[in-house]
Amino acid sequence: MSNVRDEARELLARCHAIISCEGTAEQVVVEKLLEADELVVPAENVIDVTRKRSAAGIKEEYLNYDYPWPVCIARVLDSRTEKFALGKLYARFRVLSFITHPEVEVLAVIRERAWDKWKRSGKKPSDFCKQDLGMSEIKSNEFLTVYWDVDSIAAAAREYKRLSKIGKDELCLADLIR
Repeated sequence: MSNVRDEARELLARCHAIISCEGTAEQVVVEKLLEADELVVPAENVIDVTRKRSAAGIKEEYLNYDYPWPVCIARVLDSRTEKFALGKLYARFRVLSFITHPEVEVLAVIRERAWDKWKRSGKKPSDFCKQDLGMSEIKSNEFLTVYWDVDSIAAAAREYKRLSKIGKDELCLADLIR
């Protein structure tokens, strides 16, 4: 019997994907993994990496075409509750959400080996990174592009999966990585 993670990986391996990123950090991480062909979806099968997040925006930009292959939408975001409804007309497009709760900056906390200190702090990961780790530019594209490399992203994502309370039907960034 397969689980949601196996099903998601199988779907991504055979479909073309639109990857929707919540913010700059998610986009930098995804683009680095894509450039290195480290995503479950083959790089040549990625239609686009976009910051469009709403179902209406995705539909308008990408879903009004007759694609000759199956298309899915992979959302990389921190919210477990954000609504994303395409409607019945678009039911053929599968939507997968890869969660980095409470926010993607938790990966930097993990990379800096500060998980326990962060947990005790009660701060948001981005605030902890700025205040305790001296990463004042943690949300800037320039900083993130230099800070992250593929190996450190993959390691932090896998460690996040190990340390976090991820539901059995929930996907996380590690599930998007080969």
